[in-house]
Amino acid sequence: MNIPVQIEYMLKKLTDSGYEAYLVGGCVRDFLLGKTPDDYDITTSAFPEETMAVFASDKVVPTGLKHGTVTVLYSGMSAEITTYRTETAYTDGRHPDNVEFSRDIRDDLCRRDFTVNAMAMDFDGNIIDLYGGVRDFDNRIIRAVGEPSERFTEDALRILRAFRFASKLGFDIENKTLKAAISLAPRLSLVSRERIFIEFEKLICSMYYAGKILRIMYENKVLDCIFDKPQINIAALDYIDKIPPFAHTRFAALFLYDERINEHVKSLKPSNEFAASVKSIAECRLPSEYDVPTLRRLLSRYKDAAIDRATAENKGEIGNRLFEIFDTEDCFSVSDLDINGTDISNVTSRRGKEIGEALHTLLFAVFDGKVENRKSDLIEYLKRI
Repeated sequence: MNIPVQIEYMLKKLTDSGYEAYLVGGCVRDFLLGKTPDDYDITTSAFPEETMAVFASDKVVPTGLKHGTVTVLYSGMSAEITTYRTETAYTDGRHPDNVEFSRDIRDDLCRRDFTVNAMAMDFDGNIIDLYGGVRDFDNRIIRAVGEPSERFTEDALRILRAFRFASKLGFDIENKTLKAAISLAPRLSLVSRERIFIEFEKLICSMYYAGKILRIMYENKVLDCIFDKPQINIAALDYIDKIPPFAHTRFAALFLYDERINEHVKSLKPSNEFAASVKSIAECRLPSEYDVPTLRRLLSRYKDAAIDRATAENKGEIGNRLFEIFDTEDCFSVSDLDINGTDISNVTSRRGKEIGEALHTLLFAVFDGKVENRKSDLIEYLKRI
């Protein structure tokens, strides 16, 4: 375990000031996996105002005082530092009605969703584990803290998070936790579509286990609680983990033959760029003939989306041929031609829209191998037609 000096500074500064301070969340899981965490979260017995006083000489951003969180920046690294807290009822099924700060870490750990997320670690690597998180981690199990139905009723997003963590870590979901997640899946309607997209994107882009978890979600109608009458491409569940972990390609593979794929995408309110990428893949149709001129035309119209479509359909041969053409050739649109409208008007009598027609004629001639994409050859060819 190698905690960055900046994070160690924050932990020690809190403890030297008489407070408790521990690493929590994903960074603890990463350490147990032998990985270097991407970011660090700290929990402490210090109340927000006390935390800000401890780090008065450093840069502190009050990012979430209502929930006890401040962000400390030190020597090029930042960490969220959150006070131990307890939470009351979740009337809306998503957010606690009230948050109260505590000096007791047991109050903080008992409110967390899963045992593997309810561990705390000090800067010496000692772990506080009140709910068997280390055991479940070693056994590769996702288990709710306490009664699963209570955890999922408090915050419906935890249902999707259970599947996401199982997908990301390659863990099984403990039977009681899985049954509760399935039975309470309709409560996902309480979660904002934007938040569901964030979790679903992480789930579908896991490196090795997305297919396994998506199959469980499909067979138990959980996906029906996220999308409106989805038509899942069942075959994709067997090969989706082999697709590069880009959400738009994997999403397209999952809904490849669903005519309402664009509706499913837009229902999650992603970025316009993401929605457009999936739409392009869905609209692209691979030809039955794999000759080079046909593939050049396909790339001219769809470019990357054509390769993504082949990937989404698990058609490696055509995907490889498309990529080879795309990687080795440089002419897929009129703008790629080694000639322009001015050149054509200088050497022919064509004007106006005739110039545009001539450029497209030249482009298709290049596609068909009738002429090389060199200005002199293009001019000679143009003079002959």
